[in-house]
Amino acid sequence: MEAGSWESLDLDGKAIKETKRQNDAKAREIAGRFYECFSTDAGEFVLERLKEITLNRSVLNASSTQFGAGIREGQNTLVRQIMDQIVLATGEKNRSSI
Repeated sequence: MEAGSWESLDLDGKAIKETKRQNDAKAREIAGRFYECFSTDAGEFVLERLKEITLNRSVLNASSTQFGAGIREGQNTLVRQIMDQIVLATGEKNRSSI
């Protein structure tokens, strides 16, 4: 590497790389726990039920308030987070296969 070049900058130093490695390991461990929980027959049933009562329903209806819509979207986000953890654990490309 040439002195003064961009390549000489170590933007991800050893400490940062180690922190990222630890964070990735922790994320995989957490995702694995979600997968263990929701890959059982009971877990699959519960996840399907959660999708039915959240993602498969509209967020807004004629009597929705902004507050109510926010609550509904929060429920959807929680279910999406569960699905994203399963995707991370299984290595799937997206949550549509879940």
